[in-house]
Amino acid sequence: MLFSPTCSLPQLRYSPGLYLIFAGEDSLAEVQIPPVELVDVASLRTDGQNPNRMSEKQHRALRESILRYGFIVPIITNKDLLIADGEQRWQEAKALGMKQVQVIRLPVEDVDRRLLRQVLNKLKGEHEPKADAEEFQRIIDSGHEEDLKRLLLLSDQSLDRSLKRLQNEDGGMTFRETWEVVVECESEKQQEDTYKKLVEQGLKCRVLTL
Repeated sequence: MLFSPTCSLPQLRYSPGLYLIFAGEDSLAEVQIPPVELVDVASLRTDGQNPNRMSEKQHRALRESILRYGFIVPIITNKDLLIADGEQRWQEAKALGMKQVQVIRLPVEDVDRRLLRQVLNKLKGEHEPKADAEEFQRIIDSGHEEDLKRLLLLSDQSLDRSLKRLQNEDGGMTFRETWEVVVECESEKQQEDTYKKLVEQGLKCRVLTL
């Protein structure tokens, strides 16, 4: 295959799995494109130390997204099929009775597997609230409000709060940016204790029943 730059450098041949990009005017950098393979679900392993946790509601939403769109994000492992990223997807694949999943197997040391887990779990952009609200409105206008709420675990109240950003702007009102954290509790007693503790710390709290 040929990589055809638009500048005057000659065409370059590259092997499968290696992509050449321009890092500067006259220099090249190599970026590996690891192959994706189908691997038996039963062959994958975890270390039991994944700091990323999902609630049962989140698992249900992930399961539904896999059923709706397919298993579209490969699981990342080391050469011994110990998972670096995708443990939750792997769990849902097992729950759905899948026999094989897409895997990218990397020949990395264990410390790099752990670094990958941290990077892939945390190194993400932050959604701009107004742009989020505009995106939500487009989805709702297309007739998929229920899909939006179900797949993103949005309550009616949280969706309404997001859409008010657009109403406030259209009306010429100034919107004061706020941030919220939703704490899921296992019981009413835990909810009450958590509420009191947060209020004592000076945080503004309100109780939601989801």
